[in-house]
Amino acid sequence: MPERTMPVCFTDKQYRIIEEYARSRGMLNAGQALESLLQNR
Repeated sequence: MPERTMPVCFTDKQYRIIEEYARSRGMLNAGQALESLLQNR
């Protein structure tokens, strides 16, 4: 997996949605969810 260096910013509401997505799929944190979403685009 390539190392990503670009920062991303979210509102509190957006971040909560990403955290919920991560939890519903058994991931540990929002970072894992973002990596998963970026790989599947």
